[in-house]
Amino acid sequence: MKLSHIRFSCWLPGLVLLVGLPLMAPAAAPVDFELPDLAGTPHRLAQYRGQWVLVNFWATWCGPCIREIPELVAFQDRHREQAVVIGINFEQTPLAEVRAFVAEFNINYPVLRIGGQPLLPFEPLKGLPSTFLVSPTGEYLHDHVGPITGAELDRMLERFAASNGQASN
Repeated sequence: MKLSHIRFSCWLPGLVLLVGLPLMAPAAAPVDFELPDLAGTPHRLAQYRGQWVLVNFWATWCGPCIREIPELVAFQDRHREQAVVIGINFEQTPLAEVRAFVAEFNINYPVLRIGGQPLLPFEPLKGLPSTFLVSPTGEYLHDHVGPITGAELDRMLERFAASNGQASN
């Protein structure tokens, strides 16, 4: 290695500091995706900015998913003003069957159909159900694999809302 290369590598970080260019990567951009609901209407995660968002991946054949749906419905009722649950149907079941399932379980939050591309940073999933918390600014904050209870959802929201300087209901 030439001496000039060594000198260059030693003073380059100092030059970057003097010029004011960042040495670290900038903060991650807000999380976003677009998927259709059961009527075919596209939904973007960004349209829910200003609210806490629980992104929940589930399937009609998943027993733990079925057991947690009433918890998600109740959470949506309790926190309607500050949070929204978005259910992502993670299967290729015929649309009519998914609609019937949603009606049978009185799901009161948007249900979207999974697309052909992975939803980063959420996928690949580690299991079903999987629930992800996204802040009102679009920051992915927390994940939970497996069924989750309403009490666990309430605690999660309270904890992250308090750490972000926001009150929870």
